[in-house]
Order: sequence, then structure tokens, then C-alpha cells
Amino acid sequence: MRSSLWVIGLAVCLSASAAIAPPPATVELPVPPEQVVNHVSRTTTWYRRINALAQIPVDSEDVVPRDRLTQTALTSLQLAFDFGRAAGALAANVGQPTDAAEAAELGSPIDQAAARMADRIANLQTQVTGVDEQISHAKAKEKQALIAKRAEVVAALDLAKEIQRTVGQIQRFEETSDARAGGAAAGLASQIADLRKSVPEVYGTGARSGAGSGGGASGGASSGGVGNSGSGSSRPAAPASASNTAETFRPESAGIIALFGKWFALASARRDLSDAKKQTDGLVKDLGKIRDAVTKEVRGLANQNLENASTDPEALAQSKLRFQQAAAHFKQVATLIVPLGEQGVTLETAHNLLDEWHDALASRTGTVARYLMLRLAFLLGSVAVVLIISEVWRRATFRYLTDARRRQQFLALRRVLVGLALTLVIVFGLVSEFGSLATYAGLITAGLAVALQNVILAVVAYFFLIGRYGVRVGDRVTLAGVTGRVVEIGLVRIYLMELAGSQWRATGRMVVLSNAVLFQPTAMFKQMPGGDFYWHTITMVFASTTDVSDAEKRLSEAANSVYSKYRPAIEQQHAALQRFIDFQTALPEPEVYARLNIKGLECTVRYPVEPAHAASTDQTMLQALREAQSKAPELKLVDGPLLDTSES
Repeated sequence: MRSSLWVIGLAVCLSASAAIAPPPATVELPVPPEQVVNHVSRTTTWYRRINALAQIPVDSEDVVPRDRLTQTALTSLQLAFDFGRAAGALAANVGQPTDAAEAAELGSPIDQAAARMADRIANLQTQVTGVDEQISHAKAKEKQALIAKRAEVVAALDLAKEIQRTVGQIQRFEETSDARAGGAAAGLASQIADLRKSVPEVYGTGARSGAGSGGGASGGASSGGVGNSGSGSSRPAAPASASNTAETFRPESAGIIALFGKWFALASARRDLSDAKKQTDGLVKDLGKIRDAVTKEVRGLANQNLENASTDPEALAQSKLRFQQAAAHFKQVATLIVPLGEQGVTLETAHNLLDEWHDALASRTGTVARYLMLRLAFLLGSVAVVLIISEVWRRATFRYLTDARRRQQFLALRRVLVGLALTLVIVFGLVSEFGSLATYAGLITAGLAVALQNVILAVVAYFFLIGRYGVRVGDRVTLAGVTGRVVEIGLVRIYLMELAGSQWRATGRMVVLSNAVLFQPTAMFKQMPGGDFYWHTITMVFASTTDVSDAEKRLSEAANSVYSKYRPAIEQQHAALQRFIDFQTALPEPEVYARLNIKGLECTVRYPVEPAHAASTDQTMLQALREAQSKAPELKLVDGPLLDTSES
């Protein structure tokens, strides 16, 4: 719309002109060449800045504004180059006569050759299409001639394309080197060509665009050339989008880590867009200064007085010549207006796109921040709930469980469950891709299970050791061939104080075993729960003529008399043992067994003893049995007595 307003304004200025004063014989640029180069350079830098926004990680809703912004920036850059080339062409005509300038509008021979080759290629392609259509409807006799004709046309088409390729290379070299210009104009045109060469995206136009550009560079574009420059038909395609894949981000199902990453990405993208907006505003101000200078020049030409009261034929002829020169000058200066006006429209469009994109990112940033706060609040609340349950469990254990063994088991179970619950809460709060997490966790778990199989067995054995009939601190056990008292039961290891000797005295050494030895084929021995007494036996052999009933009675009375002194301690241990098992067991008390063998009547006395008083009890028991044997009638002793403490 703005370019149309510029054209209408030019037409109004031309129609409102009343007279033309004698114009100068030469043409000058409305703006300094340095300002032209600076504007094109700033536009190139701005385009690269906009093109860098394509590297921003985008969602699916950002693809359309990003591509529109990139296409708009590329169009604005092409218009800036059109302005620079037109300024270079105008500077190249400084000091040239009007006729030379008008002759230059036809373009250089290379540009004309490129246009002719384009027309010839189009004509030959049309001929090929026509011959193909004739072949499809021709009879068998005519097909051979048509096929030969088609081959001839295709060969001519290949030759024309090869010529067009060569002409295009020469034309690009001519554009970059600006060999047709000279002096100061060559410097401006070459600088514009160098800048254009630094942006490969603008080299996408066909032969028609190259011809039009060459014509503009050689001496002012014609009206048709201006139209071509203003239209979008010859604009190069926008560069391909960034390689990053656009995806739809769902904050309502994302974890805390994903939300944090998205929030920082959106904040960074907003900063980039703000910088691009500032750079766009600066470029718009620079464009406004140049456009004001060009507009001032055009208005100065349009507002000159056309009235001439002279009737002299020679004066009228000179006035006519000056009028023609002014018209040609106006036409050349007008070639600067159209690309400037269209670039202003594209910059305004780019600014609006940046505003819309920035507002959309700000809205999404707020949404992500809200979901992030909710996720954090839910995570902290869940952790607080787990910790509260853990504290309630601990207090209930100490309040309602009086047995230290059961209390220890419940506290160990509490630690395991609380740790597992906290792990699950944190993982589910931080991670959003549960499918990938499950696969990854499965692989990690399989590897850890192989690498830590002994550790895992030790942890599992720990729960067997602390079970109802398991091992407690202070128990005497035999594990992996080592006998000792349990000092500590860890999650992975068990600590024993080694015992040795007939009275199982401490050796002063600490034995550390892995809990995994519980699953080895070697059996583990431990004392009965609550029972801390041994069984000792004394064997005596009497003559075979001894009365069995009398011998058993004497020995039993003697053993019971000794046992009665420490019976309460043994019965108390038995009562403690009975609370741990689900069936009734007999009270431990002395037993007498008699049998005949080759030596005579063998009588065995089996009795319980306390570990702390085992030696004195054995001595008292031997003395009591000796007294019972020596009473009248005396029991004739053949062998013994023999003390056996192997059941300790």
C-alpha cells in the first residue's frame, strides 16, 4: 500500500508542475554514497540478526511467524540491494548526456543476451511440448519424422541452456566487479556488489531478474524495470528453516526439569526478539532519513516553474531540451523511491511480526511459570506428607512396641519405605517422559543387578536375619565355621565377637562377615531364642549285675538335688523361649538313661547348666553322683565317671 501511495504522489507532483527552470546538465545522488553503503550494510547485518532467530528452539505455533519473519527480512534485504544498485547506476551516469542515459536503459549486451536466451529457451520448451502433443496423436508413419524433429529441438534446447549458463556466469562476474562503471561510481557499485556477494540467499533469481538488475545498474531502469523490481515475482526463496524440529510442548504434563528448561529457553528467546526489535527500529530511522532526502530531491524537481514567455525558437528549443533532461533525471531519481518505500513496508511488517511473536512468547512464559510453581508446590507438599508419615510411624513404634527387637525391625522397614517413597515422589516430580525413564531405569537396573549381586544378596539376607526367629545382638551363633556373639547386624555385614575354648570365652577378635553367607550351603547355628544354657552329660559304667531300677533312682535323685539349686534360672529362660515359638516344649531337667553293653550297665546323666556356672555345676554334679554310687549297698563302678560337654 505504501509503494502505491508513493507512485500516486509522484504522479500528482508531475501533473501539478507548472514550469521547468533550466536544470543542470548532470545528475547527482540525493544522498552521499557513504550513506547508501551504510544503509545496505546495516540492512545486511539486520537480516543476519533476523535469520539467527531461526535457531531459537520453537514450538509448533512458532513455525509460521518464524518463516514469515525470515521471508520478510529476505525481501527487505533484496529491496535494500535494489536501492543500492539503483544508486550505483545513478552515480555511474554523473556527467553523462541525457541521450547516453536513455541508451543505457536498454541494458548491457550481456543483459540483453541473457534476456534473449531466456526467451529462446521458453520458445524451444514450447516447441518440445507441441511436438510431444503431436506425437501422442500422430499416426505410425508420421511418428518417425516427429521424433526426429523433437530430438533436433531438444538438442537446440540443451545448447541454449548451456549458453544461458555461461552468460549467467559472465553476468554475475560483471555484477560483482561492476566493470561497466568507473571512477567514484565504481567504488559505490563495487561495494554494493561485495555486500550482495556476502549474502548467497539473494542469488536465486532467474535470467529475467539478472537482466533487470543489470539494466538498473547500467544507467537507470525503465518503467518496466521498476515494476519488476517492486514486484515479488523475482524475489529469491527464503532460506530453509532451521534444522531443529518443532514440537508441541505441554506444560500440564511436563516435569520440573522440563519446565525449568522451557522457561529459560523462552526467556532467552524473548531477549533475542527484543534485541531484534531495537535493531529494526534503528534501521527504520536510518531508512526514514534516506527517504526524506530522496523525497526532497523529487519534490524540488516537481515544483519547478514551467512557464516560459519567450517566443524565440532557439530559446524554446533549449527549454525543450532542459525539460527532457529534467524528465530523464526525475525518472532516474524515481528509481530510488520505489525500493525505499517497499523496504519501509517490509520493515514495518517485520516489526509487527516481532511484536506478535514476543507477546506470544510472553504469554507462554507466564503459563510455564505457573505450572512450574504448581509442580514445585506439589513436590514440596508430597515430600512434607511423606516426612510427616515417617515421623508418625517412628513415634507410634516407640509408643506401642515395647520389644526392642520388633521395634528395630519396624524402624528398619520405615527407613526403606520412606526412602523409596521420597525417591518416587522426586522422580515423578522432576521427570515427564516416564516411558523413556522406565526403559533407561530397566537397563540401569539390569546392569546394577549383575554388578551388585553380592550386595543385593546381603541386603536380602539382612531381612532374614532380623526376622521373628532371626538373630539378635548378643546371640551366640556359628556362621561360616565361626562361633561368636553377635555385636551388630548391618544392612550388608554382620559383626561377631569370636568365642573359643570349652567354655566359649572371647578371643579378643572381631569377625566381619557378609550377610550373603546366609545363602551358602553351610548351615548357621544359633542358640534357641531366650535360652542361654548348655546340656552336659556324665557317663558311668557299673557291673552288669547291678540293679537297673536302683541305679537309675539313685542317680536321678542325686542329679535333681543339684539341679534344684539353679532350677528357677533355667525355668525362666524356658518361659522366655516359649514366648517365641508356637508349640509347647518340655521343661529342661536332668535325665538318666541306662543300657547294657559289653562292659556292663552304662548309665548316662544329662542335665542343663548355665554357662556362667558350668564348671562349679559339673563339679557339684560329679560329687553328688559319686556319693549316690557309694551308698550301701554300693554300686560297683567298672568305668567312669566321664564328663561330656560337647552339647555346649
